[in-house]
Amino acid sequence: MKGKIIFISGSTDGIGKQAALELAKQGAYIIIHGRNEDKTMKTVDFIKSESKNKNVDFVLADMSSFQQIRSMSEALHERYEKIDVLVNNAGAQIHEFQNSEDGYELSFAVNHLAYFLTTSLLLDLVAKSEYKRIVIVSSGMHFRVEKLDFDVLDGKTEYNLYNNYAHSKVANIMFSYKLSRLLKDTGVTVNCLHPGLVNTNLNPRRPQHIVDRAIPVEEGNISTMRLVTDPELKRVTGKYFTSDGTEVESSPATYNLDDQEKLWSLCEEYIGEKFPKFPS
Repeated sequence: MKGKIIFISGSTDGIGKQAALELAKQGAYIIIHGRNEDKTMKTVDFIKSESKNKNVDFVLADMSSFQQIRSMSEALHERYEKIDVLVNNAGAQIHEFQNSEDGYELSFAVNHLAYFLTTSLLLDLVAKSEYKRIVIVSSGMHFRVEKLDFDVLDGKTEYNLYNNYAHSKVANIMFSYKLSRLLKDTGVTVNCLHPGLVNTNLNPRRPQHIVDRAIPVEEGNISTMRLVTDPELKRVTGKYFTSDGTEVESSPATYNLDDQEKLWSLCEEYIGEKFPKFPS
């Protein structure tokens, strides 16, 4: 991975931070993303020190804000001519119903709309790479959803942390499948993954019995690292991988083509622009 430029959203904690560290040790050029400048700078310093790799940059953005995501994209376009790997990893489990500053249910905004907008804005940089990988971190919690309920995404149902989070993770996988079809003749691969029940700060209020079952971030990083680095996956696209890096089927709900199309149109409506065509 030496010299590969890799952007990882949500990389000041958990599997994002662990992936950044491991990839930096392999000689990659890492772009850290965080919300808090002090915490992000400490992460950059930590990764530089632990990896002995000085090629670690950072950008700041609150992923619940379309304006901040767009500003982040502008900064990346000013600094880089390409991005070899885009890892959509930032996420949160929101305990109480809230709307984002743009007016959308916060769990959906952070966990999915941010992926959709970030990918749309950075696709041209990925297109300029020869490596061309997009990795989307979802969750096995998506299996809780039998069919995507758009009222849940719109915040029109009674809020439930786990149900709303699971719906956003279904949306991630649907996005990955649809995007992989759109990009199938471009050389860009798009795959998604379940990292496992990982001991992270995603939900600091997890019940103790769940915390006790959580695996360390080193183990929860296996699937992410495989999708980023494995040469055998060079032409593999539109697939879902479980926590040990094995390709498996996702839930039946994620393969519903009508819902994939409806979700795509909804996301375009919410971000206020059409998803870009692949640069010719």
